[in-house]
Amino acid sequence: MIEISYNAIEFWFCILFIVACGIQILFYLFFYMRISIIKRKKRTAIQEDPVSVIICARNEEENLKKFLPAFLEQKYSNYEVIVVNDSSEDDSEFVLNDFAKKYSHLRISTIKKDAKFSHGKKLAITIGIKAAKYEKMLFCDADCMPQSDQWLRLMQQSFRDKKEIILGYGGYQQQSGFLDKLIRYDTYSIAVNYMSFAHAGIPYMGVGRNLAYTKNIYEQSSKFSAHYHIKSGDDDLFVSEVGTGENTDIVLDPDSFTRSKQVASFQKWKFQKRRHLTTSNRYKFIHKLLLFLEPFSRELFYLCCIIYCITLPKTMFIAVLTLIGCRMFFFMLATILNCRRFREKDLWLYALIFDIYLPIQIGFLHIKNKFKPINNLW
Repeated sequence: MIEISYNAIEFWFCILFIVACGIQILFYLFFYMRISIIKRKKRTAIQEDPVSVIICARNEEENLKKFLPAFLEQKYSNYEVIVVNDSSEDDSEFVLNDFAKKYSHLRISTIKKDAKFSHGKKLAITIGIKAAKYEKMLFCDADCMPQSDQWLRLMQQSFRDKKEIILGYGGYQQQSGFLDKLIRYDTYSIAVNYMSFAHAGIPYMGVGRNLAYTKNIYEQSSKFSAHYHIKSGDDDLFVSEVGTGENTDIVLDPDSFTRSKQVASFQKWKFQKRRHLTTSNRYKFIHKLLLFLEPFSRELFYLCCIIYCITLPKTMFIAVLTLIGCRMFFFMLATILNCRRFREKDLWLYALIFDIYLPIQIGFLHIKNKFKPINNLW
């Protein structure tokens, strides 16, 4: 029988702690800190190339009334807004027709409800792309609105230097309460991840609430056919499939951001997260490895911190405290700077709580998806 000494256990535990700290510090230095300090692109005079804005809507009557004017009144001379009214059963059709009388650049595509055929959002996006007259396309949701009338200009100006996929930030409108902080921090941290990775030349996702790409890059993709059966993926799996360091860019100007309505309950947020997580097992290997490595090393780091606080030998106090201090310094510095960058300035106060909690919660949702798949298409 093999006997393992206490010293051997202590040695390997120490190695685990050093590795976890090292991985965390590397992520902050190589990925997260880099987007917090890059300079915002200058707003220069640009040629206003024609652009198609595509919005898919299903039973979004009230949101269309509230948010659609912000898209139709952009300070841009040459663009169209296409709203795909996807099998709506409310008064969306009448709302859109009223807007069309006032705005000549609004175009409406309608998908009639068919009791014999159910479909997801990817069909609506495909219809919108086919209806688009222009090469450059911007995508958003009906429950979103741009933060300024410069949104379209700022997103469009990034189509340069062979860039064909543009990733923007789609945050949530600020409310009160703990759920608000959870939803906004989760959204912010996802944005830090996908924008940091894209900036480092390994794009793996974007969000349909603020995304742009060309018809040319769409034609080079599977046109959603490779993952049509999956509930989500019109944004992240598309970017993962065709995005490269050469053809993908990010936009960090606050006037290019969009904001969406939050879900009303914790249960709805969990369902939304579960739906989004259905795509993760189809990411490329390098993406899956990095997306696993960071939260795993993070939880290992916190676990080691707790154990060391209980059993720490005095001889190791300075070394352990130095490692913990280095990781927490880079974590807080990157969090404060990136919260400012994404106009989520209050969230850094809750960062430590969510930094520990979110990987655990998302891990449980992954497990639940494995044993109890969801069937919602939209």
